[in-house]
Amino acid sequence: MPYLRLYARELPIEQKRVIAQRLIEITLRTFKLHANQRYQTSIQFITRQGSGVNGLREAIPRGADFALEVIARNLTEEKKRAFAAEAAAMLTPMAPVRPGTRIVRLLRIKTKSPRQIALQFNELSPAISDPFVVDSQEYAA
Repeated sequence: MPYLRLYARELPIEQKRVIAQRLIEITLRTFKLHANQRYQTSIQFITRQGSGVNGLREAIPRGADFALEVIARNLTEEKKRAFAAEAAAMLTPMAPVRPGTRIVRLLRIKTKSPRQIALQFNELSPAISDPFVVDSQEYAA
């Protein structure tokens, strides 16, 4: 069961739905998961406030528009590279355009600010993610 957390500025609900659907498709394809695992993939959107909460400020590297944390099992370098390439290509056009400085806006200078996507991969421990199974059989001591 992969878990994804997307740290970003406030996004409209429609855009969150599109991003979630595309991230699930990318996850299934790049991690080579079965189609039935679509509903076992969790995506959490964490809204980043301007200069707000310390935890979010630390979670998103300086200058990044989005930070995407991926927690899954059996993450090989090949899977990480494939996921990173597809996720960055999908998220980059959706990143909000950053306003320039006051002088840039006053002079109406067009700047092309690069959009950045920060990715972090963590291995999911099987002990944490496996369902708790109760054995109903009785054992004699």
